[in-house]
Amino acid sequence: MVVGSTLMMLGGAPYFSPAFGRGGLSAVFSCEALQFSGPGVSLIVTVEHKNNEDLLFVPLGAFPPILAVGVTPLALTGIKEQVRFTYTVAGAVPTDAAHFAMLAPAWRPY
Repeated sequence: MVVGSTLMMLGGAPYFSPAFGRGGLSAVFSCEALQFSGPGVSLIVTVEHKNNEDLLFVPLGAFPPILAVGVTPLALTGIKEQVRFTYTVAGAVPTDAAHFAMLAPAWRPY
C-alpha cells in the first residue's frame, strides 16, 4: 500500500483537492512531507475556503514552503463552510516531484 500523493511540478500550475465541509470554526491542518525528488524541490500548500453561496474559494492561510521530510502544522481560525487545499510543487525542472500526505484536520469549535 502506498500512502500519500505524488505531484510533479510540470508547468507549475497548482493542483486542487476536492472540497470538504468544515468540522469546526478553527482547525490545525497538518501536511506530512514524505519524499522529494531531489534537492531544491519544495511543496507549497494553501488552505482555501468559502461559504455554500459563494462562487469562488478564497485563501484562508498558507503553510510555509515545505522543503524537508516531516510534519508541518498550520493553525487557522474563522473557517467558512467549505474547505479545499491547493498544492504547488516548485523546482528547477518539470519532473521535480513531492510525495506527501495531508493528515486529518484537528477541528475546534471556536
